[in-house]
Amino acid sequence: MIDGKFEFKRVRRRFRRPLRTGAGPVEAVERILLRTQSADGVGYGEIAPWPGFPTESTETAVEALRSAQGSLSHLSAVVAASPGLPCLAAALSSCRRWDSIAAFGGTLPCAGLLSDDPDDVSQKTAAGYRTLKLKVLPETTIADVRALLARFDGTLRLDANASLDLAAARTWLEFVRSEARIEFLEQPLPVGHAGYASLGTSKVALDESFLTPTGLEWDGPVVVKPLLVGDWDRYLAWRQAEPTRVVAYSSCFETAIGRQGALWLAAQDLSTGAVGFDTLGRFEMDGRDRHVGGPEARGALDIRWDQFWMELA
Repeated sequence: MIDGKFEFKRVRRRFRRPLRTGAGPVEAVERILLRTQSADGVGYGEIAPWPGFPTESTETAVEALRSAQGSLSHLSAVVAASPGLPCLAAALSSCRRWDSIAAFGGTLPCAGLLSDDPDDVSQKTAAGYRTLKLKVLPETTIADVRALLARFDGTLRLDANASLDLAAARTWLEFVRSEARIEFLEQPLPVGHAGYASLGTSKVALDESFLTPTGLEWDGPVVVKPLLVGDWDRYLAWRQAEPTRVVAYSSCFETAIGRQGALWLAAQDLSTGAVGFDTLGRFEMDGRDRHVGGPEARGALDIRWDQFWMELA
C-alpha cells in the first residue's frame, strides 16, 4: 500500500466564447485538481472529463475522492479496483511522476485549432503553425475545406466529434483520402457505431472512442488525450507494443497542472506528429493557464506549483 494523504479542489472554467464542436457548443468545463503527499514527496494531477467521452463524470470522481477520506493508499486501492475511473487513474499517475513532470521544459510541435473567425487561418500561419485543425460543424462543406487548403501550404486535420452519419462519413473520407495534405478525419461516427467496420482505417483516427487501450476493438490510428487514458504505466507499455497506432496527442482544455503532465506524457513518444494543445487563452481570465502558447507547446519550468495550488479558488 502507498502511505500518504491527498487533498483536492474543484474548479469551473467558462469559455470566453462557447467552443463549437460537431457535437454542439461547450460553454464551460469542471476540473478537479489533486495534490498528494507521501514519502516520495508532493505530487499534482488533474481530473478532466471531456463532454462526449465515456469516462467517469466529475461527480463520480468526487464521490471516489470523498470515499477515500484523504488517504492516498485508500484512494489508490479504489482506483486500482475500478476500471471506470480513467481520469482519476491518470491524475494519480501524474502525481506519482510529478518530479519528472515539473522538470519538463521541452517543446513539441503544436497544431493550430481554428475558430470560426475568418482571419484565423492567416493569423495562425503568420504565427508559425504548420498544421491546422478544423472542427467539422453541421454547416461545414467540402468546398469550405478546399477553400481553406488554398489559403495555406501546411497540413490539415479534420475533427467531426462523432457527429456524422455513415453516409456523410463515407463522403468526407473519400474527400480526405484524395487530399494528401489532410492527415486524417478524427472520430467521424459516434462511439461504438457499427459503421466503423465498413469505413476502413486509412486516414481515420479515433478520439472519443479511444480511452484506455484495454478492450479497444479497433486496429487503426488513435488520438490520445493523456488525462483520459487511465494509468500511464499501462498506457506506455501498450504504446511500446503498438508503435504505429498513435497519430497525435490532444488537450482536453486542462489547467496548467494537467497541461504540464499531458505534455510530459506526449514527449515520451518520439514518433507522433504535432500535438493538439492550442487551447490557451480560450477561457475567461481565471489564472489557471500559466504556459506560453504558440506553434511549439512548451513545458513550463518557471511555475511555482505550491503557489499555484494555494491561489486556486
